[in-house]
Amino acid sequence: RIKSSGIVLRGEGDAEGKTLLRATGKQQRSLLKISGDGNYVEDQAKAQMLEAIYIPVGSKYVVVDDSRDFQKGASVLLSYELNAAWIKAVKMDQIIAREGTKQWTTKEYKLKFERVISSISGDTLFLDNPVVMAIDPQFGKVSVVPFKFAGRIQEVGVENLRFESEFANETNENHGWIAVELDKVENAWVRNITARYFGYAAVSLGAFAKQTSVINSKCLDPKSQITGGRRYSFNNNGQLNLFRQLYTTEGRHDYVTGARTLGPNVFSLSTATNTHADIGPHHRWAVGTLYDQIITDGEINVQDRGNWGSGHGWAGVTQVLWNCKVKRAAVQQPWASGQNFAIGVNGENNHGRFKDRTAGFWENQNRKMPIESHYEQQLNDRLNK
Repeated sequence: RIKSSGIVLRGEGDAEGKTLLRATGKQQRSLLKISGDGNYVEDQAKAQMLEAIYIPVGSKYVVVDDSRDFQKGASVLLSYELNAAWIKAVKMDQIIAREGTKQWTTKEYKLKFERVISSISGDTLFLDNPVVMAIDPQFGKVSVVPFKFAGRIQEVGVENLRFESEFANETNENHGWIAVELDKVENAWVRNITARYFGYAAVSLGAFAKQTSVINSKCLDPKSQITGGRRYSFNNNGQLNLFRQLYTTEGRHDYVTGARTLGPNVFSLSTATNTHADIGPHHRWAVGTLYDQIITDGEINVQDRGNWGSGHGWAGVTQVLWNCKVKRAAVQQPWASGQNFAIGVNGENNHGRFKDRTAGFWENQNRKMPIESHYEQQLNDRLNK
């Protein structure tokens, strides 16, 4: 366990014969767990409700009644409290029921996007990252809430290491489950690691992992049953995270987000081979993810998953596939609150689970976009001003 800021765990390399950490014994667990503690401490006394106007995706500012309670550089939550009208509009109160199916409820959809105030002009707050789900007053209220997170640790790194788990046989599940798990951490990184034989993931980020980079790493030869809840090779539930230059074999959901994963987040320049399920947002409304130059011999899907699981429903919105190469892809538009995009995707345009869902925005299918990496282009634009 790493529980403090400023620690880097570094080996001599991730190749065979270099630095190896082995998970021994018969227990599902994370071999290396990195986490602070606590939760958001919200200053509700200074929270302000936004004016009831439509704010589109891409906006980098909001207007409050009185900006005097806010400061440049302050951390705030852009807090969306979605209402019953929204649940009805996305038809997630009408999921065809089977055993275990749960309809969506408003208490689960209080989405808290982390942002930093980059500047203030009058009563306008400019934000470091844009709105990635349109703010529509008919679907609920949105407030700006100052917060602190004292227990979250910072500047922790893991690099140049090989992780392996003992296992009894190909479908054995009583062994190491996750190689590196991070939560309640920011400005962290995992790079140049290889994980082999784990049942769930090489790297898994929790909901409070922020601004974490996972780079140049591999997830190989997982050992487990090939069914639900296993083989999520590089798993992200946090915000403002980057996964880049990765490679996986024999995974199910190799580059994946979970329920209510709030962006922007990026998976870039990564490959998955011998896949057993699909890449993409997995369930219950991930928001704002870029899949940039992902190559897979399987599928990338952004769709209504209906009653799969316990009612996965619409997997995500503002999901962008850019110059990806796939066997097939389903990219659909939710009934409300936004769009999903397949741009420069090489592969079959598939209808997904439901044939009657509206297709998302497709452009340049089977033709590569001249800007190879959407992520790199945005990064260069930002750095070069």
